[in-house]
Amino acid sequence: MQDNPAYNDVLQEVFEYLRTRRGALIAAGIAADRIALDPGIGFGKRTEHNLQILSHASQFHELGCPVLIGHSRKGFIGRVLNDPNADPLAGTIGVALALVRHGVQVIRVHDVGMVRQALLLFEAAGGYGS
Repeated sequence: MQDNPAYNDVLQEVFEYLRTRRGALIAAGIAADRIALDPGIGFGKRTEHNLQILSHASQFHELGCPVLIGHSRKGFIGRVLNDPNADPLAGTIGVALALVRHGVQVIRVHDVGMVRQALLLFEAAGGYGS
């Protein structure tokens, strides 16, 4: 899966996988409000798959659970920047800003303080919109 990920429609396939897993968790007695769904950025996905998921992250809200995305320091950042030696912090922050615009409730990052500062300034500058 990691070496040669293949999807016909990554958004639809990941959505259906998460829908199925959510259903199994609820059937096992776990309350929906105790479930966060993670589309798995970087796991069995090519750069273009990750970007499709990130740019359509709001779609996962249709599943009725908080969305969690862990994009921090992932390899796709250097590939998008076409620089494998790029410091991933700038990319991590850039993606975090996009994710909050998509309404993602949980953002898992390594550099919590730096991302928090960026989000506070984003909010102060009107980045969340009206």
